[in-house]
Amino acid sequence: TEPVILYEDENLLAAVKPAGLLSLDPEGKGKDTLLTRVNKYLEGKGEAPAIPVHRIDFHTEGILLFAKNRPAADVLEGLIRDRKIGKTYLAVVTGRVQNSKGRLEHQLFKDAKQNKVFVSEERIKGSKTAITEYERMAATGDLTLVKCHLITGRTHQIRTQLAHIGHPILGDMVYGRKKPELGQDSQCLHAKELRFVHPRTGKPVTVSCE
Repeated sequence: TEPVILYEDENLLAAVKPAGLLSLDPEGKGKDTLLTRVNKYLEGKGEAPAIPVHRIDFHTEGILLFAKNRPAADVLEGLIRDRKIGKTYLAVVTGRVQNSKGRLEHQLFKDAKQNKVFVSEERIKGSKTAITEYERMAATGDLTLVKCHLITGRTHQIRTQLAHIGHPILGDMVYGRKKPELGQDSQCLHAKELRFVHPRTGKPVTVSCE
């Protein structure tokens, strides 16, 4: 399957990752991933394989960014490490979110054996600070659409923090309701926008995915 390309130049590429597809396969077992699809696309143009600079959850859809060369990858990885890439997500959560805007700051601890993240109000051994700013966009019935801006980029950050305040993401069977919703085949979390300074030109770039 050919990937949907949102942005591309000689240094980087942004593509849409569908829900239910791995970003990449760290075990190298030849699984179908967005990385393998992007590399097949680039191979067809006679270009070198892409270098992934971040990833998003298997059940999350939206933008994934790749570098086309090592210097660009080094710059992009540095921007991510220094929190200089703006990341905006949309999420449909259960329950009515009362505040129009808010800031969530918690300590997250990842249990590697369970592949699950736990939230703490206080710092504990091995925990990392997670900060998410959110804005209520719309609400209907028992559901709310929220826009989330990541200040930090921790594993399962949005999912765990929203669940912790009583508003798990619709379709999230790890941190939310333990059974699928009617007609629901994935969690309603969408990586909508990335904002960053281009690694070569120094100009601001915004990539958006409807």
